Parts: sequence; C-alpha cells; structure tokens
Amino acid sequence: MENTERTVRLFDRDSHLFTFTACVQSCTPGQAAGSYALILDRTAFFPEGGGQAADTGRINGIPVLDVQVDDAGVITHTVSEAIPAGSVVDGQVCGETRLRRMRCHTGEHILSGLIHSRYGFDNVGFHLGDEDVTLDVSGVLTRAQLDEIEDEANRVVRDCLPVRAEYPSPEELAAMTYRSKRALTGSVRIVTVGCDDRIIDRCACCAPHVDNTGEIGLIKILDAMHYKGGIRLHMLAGAPALEDYRRRYAAVATIAADLSARQGDVVEGYARMKAELEEAGKALATLRRELWDIRAAALPRTEGSICLFDKGMDALAMRQLLNRAAGKCGLLCGVFSGDDDSGYTYVIGRGSDTLDLKRYAPAIQSALSARGGGSSEMLQGRATASRAVIQALFDAFRP
Repeated sequence: MENTERTVRLFDRDSHLFTFTACVQSCTPGQAAGSYALILDRTAFFPEGGGQAADTGRINGIPVLDVQVDDAGVITHTVSEAIPAGSVVDGQVCGETRLRRMRCHTGEHILSGLIHSRYGFDNVGFHLGDEDVTLDVSGVLTRAQLDEIEDEANRVVRDCLPVRAEYPSPEELAAMTYRSKRALTGSVRIVTVGCDDRIIDRCACCAPHVDNTGEIGLIKILDAMHYKGGIRLHMLAGAPALEDYRRRYAAVATIAADLSARQGDVVEGYARMKAELEEAGKALATLRRELWDIRAAALPRTEGSICLFDKGMDALAMRQLLNRAAGKCGLLCGVFSGDDDSGYTYVIGRGSDTLDLKRYAPAIQSALSARGGGSSEMLQGRATASRAVIQALFDAFRP
C-alpha cells in the first residue's frame, strides 16, 4: 500500500543521531536495474537538498545508494537489496560524513550571515561538495574585507554560540527576519546561529547543523573570484580545513627547499627564479637563432628537397629555421619537431616560387599520415609517420 504520510525526519530532532530503528512501509523496484526504492516510517538519513548531497550509510547492513524526498515529504532510500514491507530495520548513518558536512554547512551560514549583516550582500548560490564548499555572494568584497569576515567567523566559533533549528508557527515566522533565496510557504525550518542580542545568522534551511559553533573548530576561506557580478567563495571548515592547510604547508616546504629559501621568503624566491629564467630564456633564444643560422648556412645547395629534424622546437623556431633553410633547395623544405613515439609537428615550405604547395597538400598529408592545412607557400600540421617514411617522401618528391 502506498505510503501517503510524511516520513518522520529524525535528523530534524537530533542532527547527531547516527543509529536508529524504523519500520519498512514499502520496498519496490527502483529506476536503476537491481535497485529498490525503500520507504521507512522514519529515518535519520538526510535526503539530497539545499545544495547538499544525501547522507551515506547502511540499512540492515545494505549500503544506501541515494536518498531523495518528494513534495509530500516522503523520503525514499535507494538500496541494492529488497527488504519486505513490515520489517523492522536498523539504520546506520555515516557519522564522519555527516559531521564533516554539518561543520562546513554551519560555517557557511556564519560567513553568509556576517557578509549580509555587514555589507547587505546575499547568498545567491551554495554547493557543499566533496572537495570544498562554494558560496556565491551577490556583491564584490576585497581580500581585506574577506579577511575581516573570516576573523569574525572564527571568533563566533571560539565563542561556542548555540545553533538552533525549529519550525516556527505562521505567526512567529511572519514576525521573523531571516535569509531565504525564495519566498516560502507552509512549514518552514529556520536555523538560527547565536542567541539573544547576538544573532549571527537566521536562515531557512533543511539540512542538519551542529548544535554549537564550537563544534566547527575552524573556518577558512580558500579562494575568491569574480562571478556573475559578485564573487564566488571557496571555503572549508573543521578537519578538512586543517587538512587543506597541511597540504599547502607541504607544498610551500617543498618549494622552499628547492629554492634554498626560508618558507616565509618563498614569494621573493619565486620572483627571483622567474626573472632568472626569463633572462636565461632570452639568452637561449639568441643562441638558438645563431645555431639555426649556422645550421642553415652549412646546408649544401640542392635542386631537390631538404628535410630537417629537431626534437624540442616550438612553432616560431620551426618557422625561423624553415625561412633560413628554404633558400638552399629547389623543391620542398620541411622542419619536423618530435619523435617516432609521440609524432611530429611540422612546417613545410617551398624552395621555388613556382611550386604551389596547396596543389600537393593532399598527397603530402596522406603520405605523412598527417592532419593540417596551409597555403600555396607553406603547409603545417601534425604527422604520425616515422622519420624514415618522412625522409623517404622528401627524397622522392618530384613536382
């Protein structure tokens, strides 16, 4: 029989409830092959919603693959095995995942509330992912302003303020000031961070949250970028924020060691190394041009074709060498960069103004197993033929 009643949301009553018992209302084949749609009379599994993924865990030892809620408030658990209706089951929510998400989500509420109260900007987008949390803000904030918000957010954490979730009556809701991305009707769940005359945030939200801001531990804004007229923030809270710091510390320590610099001097060391590399690059470019001049000058004059190979040339260098060498031949002049394993990038020019390369392009590309294009004066592209095959083409070419 179809369940027409709302599923009791145990996570609303206790966000730290990870084990529970429930009665199976129905279990029917799911949309995916080998899956089943399981409906319980009550559940501690939070269904996907509000920018947050569904809880993970097990029911009677069976992995829960997904959790969704319909407009009537009925929560469906997707599992891989059927469980008979009327059975009493044991549910186990993954506490580690739930706690991580609650800390990050509550941390996002604190940041959003502080930004809204200080600057009047709204949270217009939110996603709690596996890597970090993204928060879209309707206005632009400077790095200095974000640092101040971050400092205040962590003071809120240290002050261990209460976090309360409730369903106020219509009269109470009408008298409240709270954040919401859209107009809401009916039963509205309100999450309040703070109390008395220190309300940090009050927002309509369906997700589980910590009971006390002290549970969050740490809030860190990782990055900020301009996005749709405002900014997109990337943030983390709790243990993931500490793990992120450790990764960054390890990266800076490695770079500092390579630069033979103190960690605090990494930026200056990088700037110095970048300047040195730029100077070395200019010197190398000069030496390469001289080498190409020497190489082209050493080529014997031929009425046939010339084919040159080099492993590490870029497009500009290849054209420069081609321009120097083309005057030494009467037919084709080709410059190929690469090797037989990875293939070759090429430019092909003409030694005579009367040679129309575009006319021969299809045959050349076919022989080289190449893709590319060009004009009457020059062809360019990428070939997969071997060096021996390429050389044989140039040796045998006759207009």
